[in-house]
Parts: sequence; structure tokens; C-alpha cells
Amino acid sequence: MRYGEEVVRRVRELAPVWDQRARAAEEARRLPDETIADLAGAGLFQMLVPERFGGGQQGFGDMVAACREIGAGDASTGWLSVIYTLHNWMIALLPEEAQREVWADHPYALAPCTLAPTGTAEAVDGGHRVTGRWSWGSGVMHADHVMVMGLVTVDESIEPRLFLLPREDAEVHDVWHTSGMRGTGSNDIEIKDRFVPAHRSVPLADLTEGRSPGAEIHDGAIYRIPLVPVFALTGAAPVLGVAEGVLARYAERMQGRVMAYTGVRQRDLMSGQIRLAKATADLDAARLLLEDAIRHLMETYESGGRYGMAERARSRLVAAHVAGVARTVVNELCAFGGASVQFTDSPFQRAQRDVNTIASHVVFDADATYALYGRTALGMEPDAMTLI
Repeated sequence: MRYGEEVVRRVRELAPVWDQRARAAEEARRLPDETIADLAGAGLFQMLVPERFGGGQQGFGDMVAACREIGAGDASTGWLSVIYTLHNWMIALLPEEAQREVWADHPYALAPCTLAPTGTAEAVDGGHRVTGRWSWGSGVMHADHVMVMGLVTVDESIEPRLFLLPREDAEVHDVWHTSGMRGTGSNDIEIKDRFVPAHRSVPLADLTEGRSPGAEIHDGAIYRIPLVPVFALTGAAPVLGVAEGVLARYAERMQGRVMAYTGVRQRDLMSGQIRLAKATADLDAARLLLEDAIRHLMETYESGGRYGMAERARSRLVAAHVAGVARTVVNELCAFGGASVQFTDSPFQRAQRDVNTIASHVVFDADATYALYGRTALGMEPDAMTLI
């Protein structure tokens, strides 16, 4: 069995365990240490790490499959699975010296990354001094490193750069009091005038264009792929997984649920049968769309090709559409699941809150994404600040 297939098998077996821990994770507003250990032990975090550093150097297809399985058990666990796995791939795009430092002891790091450029950096001898505060630090509660985006003045122009720092250089602010995705512990990260050596930073443009230092030193096609299509498509995986998990629970619940007052079993109602069928078709179509987009991305770069603006915009389109379908399915099934699904010990209401929160991520913004695709499809340039 291939490395990636083995990881998918392991996480599928563990998904029910993470489901059982989901309520405790929500109450603690962070994943249990045991869950992080399980994910690491399954080989997930090092899937995208280069082989020369002890990783699996797999493609994105198996990663997406694994994170869908995890999301079906618990949305927060699924999201952090993407975060930690994908950010190890991003570390592989940095200069080699940074990679050697981070992976010196084991072939994965636990590193949140915030791409919003809400910090600043001053160029100094040997690197930069970084200052700022960043929201949405998913994964910071178990982090050993952090990655943040800062704006640097270069030749009278502003350049966004990604900076990698050890966790001890960051202060974490406890602000993650939300209705959904509480287990991600996505608290604020603050850096106060910390020095970052040159080999621990890279211009954002190099990441979005697939021309990072890592692309020069690693032979795998995955290290030449631009950041945004990967970020969008892999991020959609656990969102879809949440909906698939809700559908499975809904089908199981239908078998024994007796409708109030009428005494009719829900499984015998045509309305329930129709909703089950429609949700199945919608999620199967979304899964095929996501798998096809990932496959096309991998095949393009493995054959020496590259994505232009149109293909990048389509990746955003697919990710936003998949997330939108998942949210719609979850809300519809919960709406017809009966009032009892809203009890706090019900996995339905937690999944509903989680999917409505996660699908609000900027990368899944349907209006902005549809407009972006429409502009590029019509031969127009995207707006300058568009994440593409």
C-alpha cells in the first residue's frame, strides 16, 4: 500500500475517536493533545514534507482524501489537519537552511500561518525585524513555530513577505470565543520587534507564482505549484467531510426516528427519502468536482505545465462552490432532523455551527470568488489585492 493510501486508511479508522472527543475539544477551545499525537502518528503531518527530510513527499490527492475523512468525524480536527499538513509544505518552499532547522528532530512542524498582511517588517543586516498582530491563528495552541505575513518597504514599494519564527517569539492572545470551530483554538498571534534571519522569510509573490527557493532544491512537482490553488482546494476538503459525516448520521437517524404525533417512521416518508437522495447526489458531485480539480492541478505540474490566471481562478471557484454545497446540505438536513438535533450533546448542531463558521472563510467567499472567475473568464484582470 502506498504511503498516502496508508495514511487515509489510518485516519479513517481513527475518525470515530475524534468524533467522540469533539465536544471536549469544543469546551476546551483546543484539540486534545491525544488527537495531535494521533494525527502525527498516522503520518499525516509529514505527507508533503520532502523525502530528503524524512517526509512522504506525496501529492495533494491523498491529503485531501485524508482530511475529508477527518472532517467527517470533527470539523475542528479536520481543519487543523489541513493547517498543519499544508504548512509543512509551505516550509518546504523556504530556503533550505530553514528547512534543516525546523525538521532537525522530526519530519514535521506544528505551525499556524496567517496570510493577512497585518504586520510590518524592517530590513536589517542579515534579515528583518518583525512586528504585528494577526488574527485567525488556527493551530497556535499546539504550535512549535508560527508563520506570519508582514509588509516590507523595498525600493519605495511595499512587498508582502512570509516570516517563519519559533513559537517562543510569539505572544498568544486568548480571543477565540466563537459559536463554531471552537476546537481549532484560532487565537491571535502577536510578534513584538523580533529578528528573523533572511533564510526564514520569502516574498509572497514567490509563493503565489510557484518560484520559491524550495522549488529550486526539491524535484517534486508539488513544490512548484502556486500557493493559492493549493490553499483553496485542500481547505475545502474538511468542509466537504463535515457534510458527508452529517449525511451518514442523518441516514442512520432516519432508520429509527418516529415522527411526533403521527407515529410514522421517517424512513417511510417520501420527503425524507427525497432529501437523503438529493443530499447524496449533491455531495457526490461536489466530491467529484474537488477530486477532478486536484487531479488536474497535479497532472499539469507533473507534466511540466503551469497554471495561468484562469486556472487559478477556477481553483478558487471549485473550492468556494464545494464549501457552499456542503453548508447548504448540512443546514437542510439539520432543518429536517427535528428539534432534538439542537441539543448541545448532538453532533448535528455542532456540525451545523462549525460548517457555517468555516464556510465563512475569505477563501470560500462565494460572491467574491464567482466575480473573480467571471472576470478572468471574460479576459479581464483580477483586482490587484485579490488572493489568486
